Amino acid sequence: IAYGSSVTGSDSVISVMDAADGSNQTHLTSYNQLDGVDPAWSPDGTQIAFYSDRDGNLEIYSANLDNGTEQNLTNSREDERFPTVSKDRKMIVFLTEPKNTNIAGKIDNIVETMNADGTDRFALTRRSAGVHSDTRWSPDGKRIVFLVEHQGERQILISPLDTKETTLLTTIAGDGVGDWSDDGQSVAFTVQNSDKQGVYIRNADGVNERRLTTGPDSEPVWSPDGSRIAFISTRDGNSAIFVINVDGKSDEEKITDGSESEYDVSWAPNGRKLLFVSEKDGNPEIYTADPDSLERTRLTNNTAIDKQPVWSPDGRKIAFVSNLDGDAEIFVMDAEGANQQRITNNESADHSPSW
Repeated sequence: IAYGSSVTGSDSVISVMDAADGSNQTHLTSYNQLDGVDPAWSPDGTQIAFYSDRDGNLEIYSANLDNGTEQNLTNSREDERFPTVSKDRKMIVFLTEPKNTNIAGKIDNIVETMNADGTDRFALTRRSAGVHSDTRWSPDGKRIVFLVEHQGERQILISPLDTKETTLLTTIAGDGVGDWSDDGQSVAFTVQNSDKQGVYIRNADGVNERRLTTGPDSEPVWSPDGSRIAFISTRDGNSAIFVINVDGKSDEEKITDGSESEYDVSWAPNGRKLLFVSEKDGNPEIYTADPDSLERTRLTNNTAIDKQPVWSPDGRKIAFVSNLDGDAEIFVMDAEGANQQRITNNESADHSPSW
């Protein structure tokens, strides 16, 4: 498991450890700098990509797990941040903006790609095109969809890497980019604060757009088999989790009661359960829910904050962050909530576990 660890202020490091018992904990990077969260693994599991300001501006780096060496992949005078690695781990998409602005998301930036080793860097958009965000790789790593805001208007764009021609995915003013379906054929997106609000899906070639819901809905996530989408809705007040069949043959199903906020939703790798965080018990706790029977299971049960749950690739384990011992540590438990084990134990704030 890779994770971020913060000691003082904004300083943080990237660390790795064995998933089974937390042994062999190793800091891949050093303190006294900002090393970005959400580390991303290379195809062979020997390197991790992250971003850091150690050289005076934000750059994207890779760290080698075998020999501990680090490489600056971007090496420019601008700030590069928010790297996302393609699912085949061969390429990285990231955002570039003027150095040391400290106002990410508020100034014009550009979307760029490069190979995982930093070669063949290419700008998919222009600086004057607006503020870009929400970059999402297709499952085959051949297309990228993202959001842009320009002169008060938002649009969702798509860039095939073979042509590198960025075009509109939809003419609707979208507010959020959701998941790709696992077969790479469709993209989910959301519209908010208008008479067109709701969750939509559209084929990646720009045809067959369908509106699935009509409420204040967000964060759509496809089931592994592509038949259903889970999403968050505030239609009844607090955020609750709903599921809808993509074929439109049945109404959306409310999975949680929404008495308090619920978030961080993900499907189990086999598609049989949903994993999420709920505050219904007065503090954030981790739950699963069966989208068919609507049975909900509370996995953590304490007065501390439990958050950031992540399925293991085989669906048998869940890593998460807990403040059970007074500071944020990484824990692992069985998918049913049993055998909860703290696998980091230090004075740092550990966060963002990644299998």
